[in-house]
Amino acid sequence: MVATPKASMLLRLTCRRPLLLGHLLRSFRGVSGVSRGSPIQWARHYSEGCGTLTLQNTFKCFELETSPPMDVELSRDDALDLFTKMVEARRMETQAANFYKQQKIRGFCHLYIGQEAIAVGMRAVMRKQDSVITAYRCHAWTYLMGVSVEAMMGELVGARSGCSRGKGGSMHMYGENFYGGNGIVGAQVPLGTGVALAHQYRGDGGVCIACYGDGAANQGQIFEVYNMAKLWCLPCIFVCENNVYGMGTRADRAAALTDYYMRGHYIPGLWVDGNQVLAVRSATQFAIEYALCKGPIVLEMNTYRYMGHSMSDPGISYRSREEVQKMREKRDPIASFRKQILDLCLATEEELKALEDGARKDIDEKCKKTLTEREVDLIELAADVYARNLEPRIRGVSGYTLEHQKLSEVCLGKPKPTPACAMKDVPVGDAALVAAQAAAKKAAEAKQAAEAAAKGGAPAGAKEAKPPAAAAPNKPPAGGAAAPPPPQPPIDYMPTEIIKVKNKPTGNN
Repeated sequence: MVATPKASMLLRLTCRRPLLLGHLLRSFRGVSGVSRGSPIQWARHYSEGCGTLTLQNTFKCFELETSPPMDVELSRDDALDLFTKMVEARRMETQAANFYKQQKIRGFCHLYIGQEAIAVGMRAVMRKQDSVITAYRCHAWTYLMGVSVEAMMGELVGARSGCSRGKGGSMHMYGENFYGGNGIVGAQVPLGTGVALAHQYRGDGGVCIACYGDGAANQGQIFEVYNMAKLWCLPCIFVCENNVYGMGTRADRAAALTDYYMRGHYIPGLWVDGNQVLAVRSATQFAIEYALCKGPIVLEMNTYRYMGHSMSDPGISYRSREEVQKMREKRDPIASFRKQILDLCLATEEELKALEDGARKDIDEKCKKTLTEREVDLIELAADVYARNLEPRIRGVSGYTLEHQKLSEVCLGKPKPTPACAMKDVPVGDAALVAAQAAAKKAAEAKQAAEAAAKGGAPAGAKEAKPPAAAAPNKPPAGGAAAPPPPQPPIDYMPTEIIKVKNKPTGNN
């Protein structure tokens, strides 16, 4: 069953008199006999109820007997929450773009501007046991899954306060039940299928949402995990965020079938207007219930990205400025949802403006704060590389040989702190690092000299050459007291338990 392809949304007000009266009063604002404050007061008073929206032409079904409900309820609280989160997500991405232009962010940076309704709408109905994994356009998802603005932006600028300790950057962010942020195109989908298998194995009632783009949809591994997920009836929701362009290539130039929701063949699919947050929310609720009962389902979220593929892509060599501006005017997710809220009298224009200003100010202050955070020190370059380090040292990454170490174990004689105090920073200075490197160099030279002497052999009657003091730092002096060990740079403690995803499902953040 395939519905009408044209995507739009019509609003139908409920027949409740309070809502209609508030709507009428708004239209007479400024007319003699009605104060300018009255419509706002009426709207606030009667917005405590719910409005009903009738969604039309926002879904298309493939191999589905039923579809998501077309009539959706929207309360004032839900409306303001969804609106605020979309504004916050866009503001964070705007600040990320500014930081990149100021060279505060290095490497890759892929922005989510224009696609906010997808992450916000899906997150609104996810439960505490559900999980999600996505590609490299992951900043909004990171924030919505409970990572603070400071931790997310700190990761972008390489600060120690980042959610991946400043070592992951834009594409490798993680949080509670959030498995990234992945840099390889399409590689996160098999991982998400494995997470769905874990949900099934544990019997925790959770589903995994595996997001990917239209460019990744042509990867062979996608079709492989379609088969595996259907074969084992896994609780997995495959979400193709079709933003029209895979890097600089339009979808119809790269795919023989651009109806991505039909690609599962033996897996049912659902096309969704991904720029309507309520349509996304309704479709996700439907998909969760379906996946728990019948197994995998494919969702195609039709959307559009305003920015280039990444910050290094101006985004106008393969499309016109007029095309982007047209999409901003007609299908912007925030602007369209604002209109729906106003039409249902769930809030006033002044209230929405105040929410926007407050959200932007809050995000700006938190982003500015991240610029004052310390960057990751060089000594941490070889820390926490592997869970079990088979080799004691790592070579070839700098002018020095660095020791493999775990921040949770290297506390320099301090007792292992509890997670409550684990975030306290212990300064790591350049002077300490230089001293440690110098001591290590002297020890290596002494060891080489000792080995050379052992190979060559000492002449008869000759006194054995004494190695430098650095070669045997713990040898007791004449007084009998043990000499102190060579200076080492202190490493601030941060247990991996703080940043890894726990096996046991926990509550929402």
